[in-house]
Parts: sequence; C-alpha cells; structure tokens
Amino acid sequence: MARQSKWNIDDRKKLMKMVREGIAEQDIRRELAIGGVPMTAVEFAQQLKMAMVEAGQIKQASRKKSASSPKAYEVTNKGRLTITDFTALTGYETGATFTLEKPRGKSKAWRLVLVSED
Repeated sequence: MARQSKWNIDDRKKLMKMVREGIAEQDIRRELAIGGVPMTAVEFAQQLKMAMVEAGQIKQASRKKSASSPKAYEVTNKGRLTITDFTALTGYETGATFTLEKPRGKSKAWRLVLVSED
C-alpha cells in the first residue's frame, strides 16, 4: 500500500514555481520543511516529479510487459519431440510430413522442412 505524501498539491505548485524562479534546491527543501525537519533530497526529487506530472510537463507511462520467454520442448528418451501446440504455431494440419535438416554453416539451428507431396 502506498504511503500518503506529506506535501499536498498546493505545496507541489509552490515547489514548481520556486524551481522555475531558479531558487537553490537546499533553500526549497528548507522552505518546504515539515515540523522543522527539512525535506530530504529523495523527497525533493519525488515531489518535483509529482509536480511535473500534475503540471503536464511529463507523462507517466505504464510499465511495459517483459517479453515472454520461449517455450521449451523436451525430447523423450526415444528421441521423440512432442510439440502439443504445433498446429496453432505453424498453421499446418494433421497429416503434414516434415524432414529434419542439419544446421548449415555456422548456424546451430536445426530446420524442420515440409515434404512436398508431388
């Protein structure tokens, strides 16, 4: 659960105004002290960012999803490879025949090639 900020929207507007006027960070932190304790540098950075978002100077972007890891398939002890979602991945229907070709050149990728039925 997020903590509630000690500073409100009016304080952040005042902070933005002071930054635009070129007042030193230490002076701003002392000015916006709460209970006689000056604002820390981390709190200053957080409040400045929130003020910039509220003013529309920067936008918060939603976090991008990380790329899904490739699905691993296991080879049985008899040398068979079962790919349960093969039709969904490739679009080939049941009964299609393929051959397995060795890697070429520096490649280490094996190739699954459709056998043409002429």
